[in-house]
Amino acid sequence: MARRLFQDNPPEEADRILYPGCGAEAPFARAVESICREEGWPVPQGTAVESDPELFGRAKELKLRHVETCQADFLGPEMLRSEMAGPFDYVLGNPPYVPIEGLSEEEKARYRSDFEVAKGRFDLYLLFFERALSLLADGGRLAFVTPEKWEYVETARPLRKMVTSDRAHSLEGSPDGRAFYVEEINHVSEDAFPKLTAYPSVTTIRKVEEGAASEGETQIRRRDGSAGQAELPNGGESWAAAVRGKDLSGIETGLTLGDVTVRVSPGMATGADAVFVFDKEEVPESLVPEWTRPTVSGEELTEGGASDPKSVFACPYRIGGTLPAESELGAFGAWASQHRERLEERSCVQKGGKPWYAWHETPPMQDILRPKIVFKDIAKEPKFWAERTGEIIPRHTVYYLVPEEGVPFEKLLGYLNGPVAKEWMEAHCQRAANGFLRLQSRVLRKLPVPTIVSRERQGALAL
Repeated sequence: MARRLFQDNPPEEADRILYPGCGAEAPFARAVESICREEGWPVPQGTAVESDPELFGRAKELKLRHVETCQADFLGPEMLRSEMAGPFDYVLGNPPYVPIEGLSEEEKARYRSDFEVAKGRFDLYLLFFERALSLLADGGRLAFVTPEKWEYVETARPLRKMVTSDRAHSLEGSPDGRAFYVEEINHVSEDAFPKLTAYPSVTTIRKVEEGAASEGETQIRRRDGSAGQAELPNGGESWAAAVRGKDLSGIETGLTLGDVTVRVSPGMATGADAVFVFDKEEVPESLVPEWTRPTVSGEELTEGGASDPKSVFACPYRIGGTLPAESELGAFGAWASQHRERLEERSCVQKGGKPWYAWHETPPMQDILRPKIVFKDIAKEPKFWAERTGEIIPRHTVYYLVPEEGVPFEKLLGYLNGPVAKEWMEAHCQRAANGFLRLQSRVLRKLPVPTIVSRERQGALAL
């Protein structure tokens, strides 16, 4: 990363370099000193920032000759008011990966107020990008190693827009040319961080000098060893297809899977599957048949699909989706009372105010009890199965989609299991551990559907 930072741009006297969240060992600063010594370059004046007192103390003890180590919150206002405020010719680091669940309510509110990219379920490393970019000098270069998912997840849309927008829509500057240029995205080995499944990538971004000529395409280095160049979409759209070298523009039909389905959703979470789910041979007789529904989990979706579910839900919900009053539960109430203490411990009861016998999520019975197509939420390869009976309620590890009236069920199923849809999903879906794909509803709704499905749907709408 340090060598990439200096590629075609070696440091000069009086250049400045910033190390956000430097950590106890300050590995990037040590690498810079080593490279500059090896190449005979002047060492840039370094500022290392660390908020953790213990890590700061240990980094300070290293006594790196080019670095001033500062104890400060990199995302706090002090970074904008002191000698730490920049501008910096180089920024090099590994921002912390802290999902929104790891932040206090006060922190969430402050970050949402102070950062453009703090939208939705943001991760802290996105904020590190924004703050570091704001501290870059004209012509300055940043190299960060982060999870690759910022290239395509919806939460990172504001950051993608920020680094591909013109100056009129960027952090600062006038409206001529791009404010930033993503020079390279290098997808490094997924085991680069032991004990973490991060799918890391090293992103190199340069702040374009005002009045400079338009920049070229982004250099892409993929994890399989292939490389190429890509023009990244602007406006915040996902970069996944461009980065993965997929040109799927020819399959656009004007309609998407979201347009031809009533629902694309994950299956039901009860908050206590150990209570509500039975092997179908072990269901208490008092619950059959009024208070049970067949169910299927992702693990149970094999070549046979959902045709022979082995599990059963104890289900208090009526066919219309209503939840009976406790006095109307009858046999279900008598059975559930044996597990009342466990059921009352769930967050949907404690925080959500739901009745103690309800599921964590209210099932949309009028949609879910229809013929549908089911699939695993995480899969090595996308695979879709038919659930034609309309009787099965999928569990939360199974996603399901319900076609609109007039959409040919079998043709849609065949398309989803065909090569075109598979290639699109491999180009757009988020990666999970070991090369698996996350088949998320938000992404799948954007899948273009074939002309034959579009035509028959339009015909149904015209009737």
